[in-house]
Amino acid sequence: MRSRLATAFRQTVGSALLVVASWLVAGEAHAQRMDLALSRLRITAEDPAVVPDTACPSSFAGGLRRDWCSDDVAWRRLMTQFAGGLIPPILLPAHTRGMRGIYVGIESFITGVSADDESWARGTEGDGPDSRNRFVDQVIAWQRINARKGLPFGFELGASLGFAANTSYWTLGTEVRWALLEGLRDRNTSVYFPSVSVRGAVQALVGDPEVNVTVPSIDVSVGERFILGDTVELSPYVGAQVAWVFGDTELVDLTPERDAYNECNPSPSLPGAPGGPPLGTEAPYCRGDGTDFNHNVVFPRIRSMRARVFAGAQVRYEWFALTGAFAFDAAAPHDLDASLPSDLPRQWSVNLGAGVSY
Repeated sequence: MRSRLATAFRQTVGSALLVVASWLVAGEAHAQRMDLALSRLRITAEDPAVVPDTACPSSFAGGLRRDWCSDDVAWRRLMTQFAGGLIPPILLPAHTRGMRGIYVGIESFITGVSADDESWARGTEGDGPDSRNRFVDQVIAWQRINARKGLPFGFELGASLGFAANTSYWTLGTEVRWALLEGLRDRNTSVYFPSVSVRGAVQALVGDPEVNVTVPSIDVSVGERFILGDTVELSPYVGAQVAWVFGDTELVDLTPERDAYNECNPSPSLPGAPGGPPLGTEAPYCRGDGTDFNHNVVFPRIRSMRARVFAGAQVRYEWFALTGAFAFDAAAPHDLDASLPSDLPRQWSVNLGAGVSY
C-alpha cells in the first residue's frame, strides 16, 4: 500500500510541476490580451466655462490644466468583476481527511464577466494596435495548484499558486478550515447531524505593477458523505460565502503615448536664479508645457463585499478525488455597496478540481 501511495504522490507532484512549467512558458514578460490596461480608462477634460457641471474640468486646483481625467465609473465596473474572479473557490467537502490527511490537486475556477461591457473593451490590452480589446473573453479562468494538510482538532491548512488564462497574472492563496462536526449519527435514535465546517481563505493578485487586488473570504459548508459499492465515496455539500474586495492602484499614467519630461523641458536653475524661471514658479520649473504631469492619477480604492451561495460534490476512489462546485452571487454588487454601478449583474463561478487525497 505504501508503494502505491508513494507512486500516486509522485505522479501528482510531477503533473503539478509540469503544469507550473507550462504556466511559466505561457506567462512571459510581454503583456497578454486580458491584462488590465488602466491608462485607457480616461475621459476627455471639458472647459468649465462651457460645461459648468462637468465631472472633468480642464482647469483645477487653482489653475492647473489637464486634457484627461480617470474614468472612475469604468474602473469600478471593471475591477468589481475582475475581483469577482479572484474570490476563493470552494473545492472541498464539509469534512476533513483527519490529522494525517493530505490533499494535492490541480484546480480550475471559471467566473463569468460582462464581456460586452465597454469597460472591459477599453480596460484590457487586446491583441492588436487598437486602443481597445476587440475580443474580450467571456470568462476569467484561473488554474491553480492547491495543497492542504490536516491538523489536530479538526483544523486544516492549505496554500495555492495559480495562473490566469490569457494574462500574465499569478495568484497566491492560503486558507484555514475548522470542521466543527465531522458528521454525527446515533444508531439508537433518530438524532443526526451533518458535517459542518468553517473556512477562512484569501487570494491576492501578483504580476501587475499598477494594481493591487486582495480578496479574503469566509464560508460555511454543510455536507454528508456516502459510500457507494464499498469503494467510492460521494460527498455532496452546500453552503454560503462572504468575500471582501480590496482593490487599489498605484500611480497610473493616462497618457503613456506622451513624454511628460521632454514636453516640460524643466529648468536646471531655481526660480529667480540667472537663466531660471521667474520667482514664484512651482516645481518642476517647466520651460515648456507641463500639462502631461497632471495625467498621473490614482483611481479610487474599492472596498466592497460580495455574498455567494454554492453547491458541490466530491467523488473519491481510493486516493483519487474529483471535485466540482457551482457558486452564484446571492445579491448584486450594488446591493451590498452603493458606490458600485447599479446595473452590474450578479456573477457565477464554476469550480473543478482533480487530485490525490489520502
